Amino acid sequence: MGKAAISLVGILAAVVLVAPGGAHAREAVTLVYTNSLNGYLDYCHCKAEPNGGLVKRITEFASIRGAHRNALFFDTGDAFTYDPDPLGSKYIVRAMKLAGYDAMAPGDQEFASGADVFIGFAGELPFLCGNLQVQRGGRWTTPLPGMRIMEKAGVKMAIIGTISQDAFKFYPESVKRSVRVLDQVSNLKNSIREAEGKGVKFIVLLSHSGHERDLELAGTIRGIDVIIGGHSQTLTKQPVKAGDTLVVQAGSNGAHIGILELTVDNGTVVSYRNSFRRPDEFRPADDPRVRRLIVEYREELKKSSGAPRFK
Repeated sequence: MGKAAISLVGILAAVVLVAPGGAHAREAVTLVYTNSLNGYLDYCHCKAEPNGGLVKRITEFASIRGAHRNALFFDTGDAFTYDPDPLGSKYIVRAMKLAGYDAMAPGDQEFASGADVFIGFAGELPFLCGNLQVQRGGRWTTPLPGMRIMEKAGVKMAIIGTISQDAFKFYPESVKRSVRVLDQVSNLKNSIREAEGKGVKFIVLLSHSGHERDLELAGTIRGIDVIIGGHSQTLTKQPVKAGDTLVVQAGSNGAHIGILELTVDNGTVVSYRNSFRRPDEFRPADDPRVRRLIVEYREELKKSSGAPRFK
């Protein structure tokens, strides 16, 4: 190859590397999100609002992974029932592990059976929540990491978990005495500052705070690209744009699986599409592993002569 040809190759390579806003800089990533399962391990025979429970969700997740190879899976809490049920919670955790979530924010219902029960399960699932403390051994501890930094499809992102200071206001004192929620805004600003210091340009917030509070956070805190909400059981059919932040939530009783497809350019969302899948009692097929867990749960319940507390 002559000198002229070599020089031309070098020039073209330099153009590809430095071309601003070129197609190579844009990446597609999909955020799959759920919330407010409310204990539905099995599907319900509900005509008004059918839902497939975890036994259908796990099968649906496999289908979503086949259709979206750059998918990340998130949940924003209240997987357990509001009523105390340690046995039911144990089986919910075992089934949730099969879902392969990348990160989860705990909800207030995860503490319905007490902080000790939740902490016993917490290490089995990828929970994040930096502003939540629990009372253990006479002192306040922060049992969960606040943030996870990960990369998907060339997008380096920080996933941050948070819970609202009002989340536990309707709980008995026995629960409220064992948990403490630190100021959300200062905690989140610190986490975002830390993430940006590590070169992160894309922030996803898993927020168990309620839709209205999520809109407030989006308007107050700079740097959050997507808020995936929970607690209020709001179904956002289309993402709500609050400043530069997209806010989504997947409704009640775990009935909807949200799929937010994003095109990201240098940490900025340049296009998006939101859709839902809604498994019911008929489709898709049961996940056989979860079906076995349901049978096992009911057998264990018979031995204790109890009645099922979750669905």
